[in-house]
Amino acid sequence: MIQDKEKQQHFLKNAEILGREINAANITAKDSVIEIGAGDGRLTRLISKKAGSVTSYETDESFKNKLEGLKLSNVKFTFHNALEDSWKGHNKIVSNIPYSLSEPVVMKAIREGIDELMLIVGEKFANLLKKKETKIGIITELYFDTKFICKVKKEEFEPSPRVNSYMICMKRKKPAATERFLQSVLERDGKTKNAIMKELQNHGKTKNQARSIVKEMGLNKESLEKPASTLSGKFIERLKESVGGFL
Repeated sequence: MIQDKEKQQHFLKNAEILGREINAANITAKDSVIEIGAGDGRLTRLISKKAGSVTSYETDESFKNKLEGLKLSNVKFTFHNALEDSWKGHNKIVSNIPYSLSEPVVMKAIREGIDELMLIVGEKFANLLKKKETKIGIITELYFDTKFICKVKKEEFEPSPRVNSYMICMKRKKPAATERFLQSVLERDGKTKNAIMKELQNHGKTKNQARSIVKEMGLNKESLEKPASTLSGKFIERLKESVGGFL
């Protein structure tokens, strides 16, 4: 069976680009780094030289002997899905991730409080981040300052993927009041309406005032009854525009 190129691993073969990625990541001995998709360890070796500790994930066990043979004392190799583990205790991700994992990795990094991500991602995902009207673009902008460092041509990988890639750096930012409000709403369980009201109360509004404000916002009633995790990018943008005047 031919493996889907969106799910297949593609290994960056250009040493200069790997070096640029490591330099841009600004790794220090204070960093506890996650790598997702270690492959044959070409990036892992570079990370380990600078980081205090590294947890490196690889689901393809055909690489196990190769990776463990590297004998990197500050690296823990884990041979299962990184998305199934807690990332608490780590502050940085440096990885050339499989393209299909781009959005799940970013969303999990948000939930688990990762401070910085240095990633090489597919061009399609990079374009979604650039378009602020997309849901992932809107959510990412609430939490991170994203820098698009450079395009990486598909010929720089083995095997070559269908599309070009981008090297991006995402640093968690100090949110403004409106951004912090939206973050809190999106992180709450239960109905969106209740989450908004609770956050308004946390900003000094009474319950009745909060209820009135939600009505004044004129938000989609069906969306207000849904969990915040299911909200569309359009709704989140509308809430962002509406709430600023009430904080």
